[in-house]
Amino acid sequence: MQLDDLARSAYSSLKRTRGRSVLTMLGIVIGIAAVILALSIGESAQKFILSQISAFGSDQLMVDNGPRADKTGEVSVFREETLTLKDVRRLKKEPWVKGVVGQIFQTDLLQAEGQARNVQVIGTMPDDLSINDYHLQEGMFFTDDEINSHSRTAVLGHTLADKYFGQGNAVNKTFKLGTINYKIIGVLEPLGTKFFQNLDEMVYLPVTTVMDKYNKDRMTFITIQSAIPLSEAQPLAETLFREWHNLDNPEGDYAKDDFHVVSQEEAIKIVGQITGVLEILLAAIAAISLLVGGIGIMNIMFVSVTERTKEIGLRKALGAKQRDIQNQFLAEAVMLTVAGGAVGITFGALLAWLGIQIILMYQSGWEFGLSWSGILSGFLVSTLIGIVFGYVPARRAARKNPIDALRANE
Repeated sequence: MQLDDLARSAYSSLKRTRGRSVLTMLGIVIGIAAVILALSIGESAQKFILSQISAFGSDQLMVDNGPRADKTGEVSVFREETLTLKDVRRLKKEPWVKGVVGQIFQTDLLQAEGQARNVQVIGTMPDDLSINDYHLQEGMFFTDDEINSHSRTAVLGHTLADKYFGQGNAVNKTFKLGTINYKIIGVLEPLGTKFFQNLDEMVYLPVTTVMDKYNKDRMTFITIQSAIPLSEAQPLAETLFREWHNLDNPEGDYAKDDFHVVSQEEAIKIVGQITGVLEILLAAIAAISLLVGGIGIMNIMFVSVTERTKEIGLRKALGAKQRDIQNQFLAEAVMLTVAGGAVGITFGALLAWLGIQIILMYQSGWEFGLSWSGILSGFLVSTLIGIVFGYVPARRAARKNPIDALRANE
């Protein structure tokens, strides 16, 4: 039987039972759509996370609390805060340190202009601007004087300042955090998101002021801008912190540290590994529905063989070979799965787009992108499912004895 004849015959058979064919395809449609959705959202998430990590400069090191188990970057679950303002001030004296900032993160109730809302509060230091290449829209940033005097001054993110005071009107105004008044000395230019935080909706205070207000004596983390290559700066920083924290760790065992130092390259590698595993896990879970869809196709094809027993017998009596019968039923199974795969890819792409739009309502910075590997694998897998799950019913049909087939149901 020629290929075009085979395709027409398969299409004609499926058309006669279009209702059943559509229901059979549904399992493949859902399975392929789930795979496309999982892989596309996974890739978008990976790009978003890496873009956030990339905002951490290539000349920077981040010192965080708690040890890590090994050089892969795995961080201990049990972490005690150990980084101090004294560590930051010691780092400022190191000749290889271009800039350093210790930060503390808190949440508090902001009250201004008759409105109130919970905001993220960052205790920070003067080098924050130069290290991260931030710029002021108006006013000034903190100096060492504000840090040393524990000044009750503040710098606002762009969105927060505009919302409460209007554009260009925030400087020299006051607001409350809890019960304490703070004077606004500056407003930052729009910064977007970094490390999954919207910087434009944050309140920036001198780190010493935050330590007083929230009774804190430890840093959340310390960022170092290095004047030397990070390959040299990282082990140097680790040695210094072990000395300052009185850690007996001459062999450099990360598990014995009470801190860990991370570079951008390491962070990207760690995130890439984590998101890669999650992407595989999501695809594996979605693939289960493909298996269910394949089993559904096999069952329907068995039913079809049983219903068309006389047709098979008649065709064999007229000279059709086993291979012709087998190819016809196999073609029907493949046609079902390929059509289901095409619909599933379209449906999955639409769901992925809608998913990204929903995410953007709560978190900016995400980009829609289709997983081309997912699309290719979707077509290949759907075709393979048709062949694998259609083969047994097709083989059963091909082996029917023509005389017994013609006598069926008599």
